[in-house]
Amino acid sequence: MLKRQKIILALLESAAKPLSRTMFVKLSFLLRAETEIGTDATFYDFVPYQFGPFSFVLYREIEALKHQSYLVQDDDRLSLAQPISLETRALVEELPGSVRSSVRHVTSRYASRTQKALIRDVYARYPWYATKSELTDLLPATMPKLPSAPPAVYTVGYERVSVDAFFDRLLHSGIRGIADVRANPVSRKYGFARTSLSGISVKLGLAYRHFPQLGIPSHKRSGLSGFSTYQRLLDRYEKGLLSKQVAGVIELSEVVRAEPTALLCVEADVRYCHRSRLAEAVARETGLKVEHLS
Repeated sequence: MLKRQKIILALLESAAKPLSRTMFVKLSFLLRAETEIGTDATFYDFVPYQFGPFSFVLYREIEALKHQSYLVQDDDRLSLAQPISLETRALVEELPGSVRSSVRHVTSRYASRTQKALIRDVYARYPWYATKSELTDLLPATMPKLPSAPPAVYTVGYERVSVDAFFDRLLHSGIRGIADVRANPVSRKYGFARTSLSGISVKLGLAYRHFPQLGIPSHKRSGLSGFSTYQRLLDRYEKGLLSKQVAGVIELSEVVRAEPTALLCVEADVRYCHRSRLAEAVARETGLKVEHLS
């Protein structure tokens, strides 16, 4: 079991009562925001959503733990399966003492509050995560506005980040749409296959469009072993496939002109990704500068 999953079992054990999903997510967020658990890169990331800070990865793993009979749900309330198994207790005990202490700190400070009071407090102290909230009566008097990126040809890679951190980055950057330029939009990483990526985009208010004709087919990417081999591949892409996709470049350029849109592919380092060459082609078509989001 993943360490972060053990932590959420510990959270429910420490709370010693069923928690609504909303309350549970807010306590998980506070673990990241206010304890040493936040320094663990493998723990859940969060993004502004309907009721404040939210994690699509956490919600997915809640379902997995329910399926494995570690968690049960009654209406909207989550709790550990009763009686708590020796296996669950052993998993919690595998966590470092400092992590278990962090969990106890958060539950002792916040778990006794009403859900409404906790949400109001989180919104007041972390207002960014309230920017998409539907609970308008709980918003603080002063709220940050979602930024809107200036006109440019933006690109972004999702390698090495969770889907929650990825979308949080896009919202912080003022991006309003995603142009998926992968030829084959599949991924073993949760949230980045076409169906899930487009679904999450819509939930967060971002447009999603797929331009498969502007990607590099998978069979052309075999045998890549270093920077020079990637550059040869990108040269072939630019001079061959891309030069024949004038209509696709024009269509993508119209999207980029209409709203701040990020050209999406896998690689974190844009020098290894075809979106670098595609962005330059779109820049020539639109007259806009290229901005690679880190």
